[in-house]
Amino acid sequence: MIPATRATAAPAARSKVIAMVSSRTSALAVTLASLALAGGAGCTASSDQVRPPADQIFFPTGLALSPDRGALFVTSANSDLRYDSGTITSFTISEIATMVAAWQADRTIPAGCAIDQGALETLECDEAIFLTDGAGNPRAGAAVRVGNFSTALAVQDIGGGKARLMVPVRGDPSISWIDWDSATKQLACGGGEGLPLCDDAHRLTRVRGDEDLPAIADEPYGVYADTAGEFAIVSHLTSGTITLVDSPKAGVPAVVDSISGLFANDANGFRGASGVAARDGIVYVTSRTDPRVHMVTVARPAGQSPFLVPSSYFFLRGVGGIGGDAGDSRGIAFGAGGDRAYVVVRDPPLLQAYDTSLDPQGAPKNQLAAATDICRQASTVLVGDLGGVTGERVFVSCFQSGELYVIDGRHGLRVDAVTTVGRGPYALALAADRKLLFVSNFLEDSVAVVDVDPTSATAYRVILRIGVRP
Repeated sequence: MIPATRATAAPAARSKVIAMVSSRTSALAVTLASLALAGGAGCTASSDQVRPPADQIFFPTGLALSPDRGALFVTSANSDLRYDSGTITSFTISEIATMVAAWQADRTIPAGCAIDQGALETLECDEAIFLTDGAGNPRAGAAVRVGNFSTALAVQDIGGGKARLMVPVRGDPSISWIDWDSATKQLACGGGEGLPLCDDAHRLTRVRGDEDLPAIADEPYGVYADTAGEFAIVSHLTSGTITLVDSPKAGVPAVVDSISGLFANDANGFRGASGVAARDGIVYVTSRTDPRVHMVTVARPAGQSPFLVPSSYFFLRGVGGIGGDAGDSRGIAFGAGGDRAYVVVRDPPLLQAYDTSLDPQGAPKNQLAAATDICRQASTVLVGDLGGVTGERVFVSCFQSGELYVIDGRHGLRVDAVTTVGRGPYALALAADRKLLFVSNFLEDSVAVVDVDPTSATAYRVILRIGVRP
């Protein structure tokens, strides 16, 4: 076993561009780096001129739904450094669903929308339709500002119709946390009125916020938020570190622990952690450099801060290259009940399913159950139950090819559909009750809305594209 270590000193400052280029196996990271290089330096524009718009999305990465499935949150990464910051934006799901229903029923085209002439079943709309009031002003509390190069988004239900968003930000590096109130439909993270920048209290950069304790590792990337356990775990793409955030529902989040050394270097000397998911308090972490999946738990001794406990690991083995190992694993997601994990692998391009049910001793079996070929440069995976005879489906985004894979995981792995969704699809979010899947298209500043009702005439096709400006 590779010895895990905890950082005891703050890492030396490094160029963010160099750090991003070093993770060259990631198509997303390379794109971010090249765009950052084009941003230039010495900007003399006023703060108003470089303030990002509150009614637009730009280089969208992370997606997530509120606990009540009433809101869709979208991170805009600002990856060309056009503005002084990125944003987190909230969309109202019912407004999107109403527009989709009218479009599908009688081809209603609202103002600010048009038919996609390349795909006549698709309605394209300016995102400002959903983010402004009747007078065309940005909706109060619909967006807040965070640092540049945000990558993912996780939501923790803190009860009473409220939630907490956790956002890894690669540019600082930091982890921003943001409050959401479903009653007022507003985001808040300090910083005042208008389009506020999250204040320092909502931006986690050091252990316990103490300047004498270590800073978090570079390149925070993936994130998982645990509502029952009241914590979040963040992976780091270029160091293999994982960071623990204590996030009590009635308290203030704080970074309390981190572990490095869980994963080995690849042949080029690179090391990195990527996907994060959990079942029953057991957190699974994948790696872009090591063909193993590590498991950790969170210990909470009475009267002490929680800390990470590495438990064991297993190899992505049985389908792959030399020795049967599969490398460069990215997203990971669990099916209902947690007895099956789905892992996206890039080398070779596969979706692998693992039996994670518990053995008689109460430990996960972690045995390969099935695998299927998928696209190259796949990014993320999401599992959702569509109900009825359809049941559970697995969705995989394909950054390089612009596709979405829809896979039936109930009996082996069967690809049901492959559909084009846009340029640079990355994150996924599912409103299962409405049979709508949301896909962030990083390279075209849009969110695709896919009809995932298999009985529909437009099954597994993009029926609405949010983010096409006139």
